[in-house]
This record gives sequence, C-alpha cells and structure tokens, in this order.
Amino acid sequence: MAIQPQLQAVRRIRVYEEIVSQITSLILNGELKLGDKLPSERELGERFGVGRNSVREATRALESANLVETRQGEGTFIVATPESLVPVLSARISGEDSGIHLLFEARRVLEPQIAALAAERANEDELKALDLILTRQRKEVESGASGIEEDTQFHMALAKAAKNEFLESLVRTLLSSLRDLRERSVRDMSGRIRSLETHLKIFNAIKAKNENDAVTSMISHLIEIEGGEVGAQDSLEEDEEFPPES
Repeated sequence: MAIQPQLQAVRRIRVYEEIVSQITSLILNGELKLGDKLPSERELGERFGVGRNSVREATRALESANLVETRQGEGTFIVATPESLVPVLSARISGEDSGIHLLFEARRVLEPQIAALAAERANEDELKALDLILTRQRKEVESGASGIEEDTQFHMALAKAAKNEFLESLVRTLLSSLRDLRERSVRDMSGRIRSLETHLKIFNAIKAKNENDAVTSMISHLIEIEGGEVGAQDSLEEDEEFPPES
C-alpha cells in the first residue's frame, strides 16, 4: 500500500508579499520598533535576494497598511507597533490572500510563546478551566457539532493563563478576524478531530510544565490548521469563481 503523506495546501504568493510578511513579523516580535529606519531599497533587495521593483511594491503595500512611512530625503520608517498591528491587518483581510497570510503569521509568532508562558505560569484553576473546555469540545465533536466555540475558548484560556492582558487582546482579535475561515476548516469530522487531538497535546505539555513541548505542539497545531483554513479559503474562492449551474 502506498504511503499517504500529510501535505499542506499550497498558497499562491508573490515576491513582495513575502517581504511584507517578514517585515510584519519583525514588527510583531519587536525586532523592528516604532521609529526604526529601514535599509535602502538597494540594501533590502540584496538582503532579500530580489529586485528593487519587488522591494518598492512591498514598501507601497506596507505604507497602505500604515506600517511604514516614507519621508522625502530621509528614508522609510516604522510607524506601527505590535499593539496597532493586528487591528490594521484585520481590516485588510476581507478576501485578500495576503492579509489572511499575515494574520496566520501573527498567530505563528504569538501563540507558541503564549503556550510557553502558560506552561510556566498556569495555576491549578486555569488548568482545570482548560480541561473543562477540552471535555466540552470532545462532547461537541462526538455529537457532530463543530466545537468552534470551545476552540476559541481554549486559545483564549491559554492567553489568560499566560497572564498578559496585551497578548490576550491580540489573540482575541486574531481569532475573531479568522472566524469564518476557522468555521469552514472544521466542517468535516477529520478537521474537528485533529483540532481536538492537537489541543490535548498542548494541554498535556502545559500541565507538565514542559515549555519546549508546549511550543512545538502549538507550532504543529497552527501549521495543521492553517493548511485546513487556507484550503477552506481556496475552496470558497473556487466556488465563487465557478458557481453551480442553475
């Protein structure tokens, strides 16, 4: 019997989008701060290994999202903070692949670290709350429901256990922005089961106070659900492009 490897959905991406994505990640994780000056177009092109046209297009995209500002004769400067970044991205995602990709990237930057903090800081009451959420999610899935509410509650409870109100606010915004895609990704039973199983792995690592396992389990979970959610988005786009014949 042929082995069936688990493959992730392929996302269409242009060169400038990858530049935007990397700079956005640097803002989110604090490596690029408010007021920092970006390297010149030539230097950025050399660092990214791309042409100046791609750098210029990325700069325009970043400016339109109010993440950078170009000042005549001075250069291009960061004008966004992690606090302001997620709402800006949320406003851009209505039907835009690039905006959705950036929100997924924000989750991959934030949530593994949230899982690590939860493993370090979660108290007994917070662990009990997580356990109850997973029990409810299992019941929902076994009854044929999506369990999407419990999915949201689980990620929010992790952020609460990390004891950082700012991170809690960011996660709430991200989950809300991706709500429609998240719902479509768990329409089939296999997606619901995968979500529950990976949640259990994250919870067990946090309960054991194993920060490394919490991080790797969360990364695996996010990669898996991103594949499902991007697949759901692609499916929706195909349905819109080729509507059923009347």
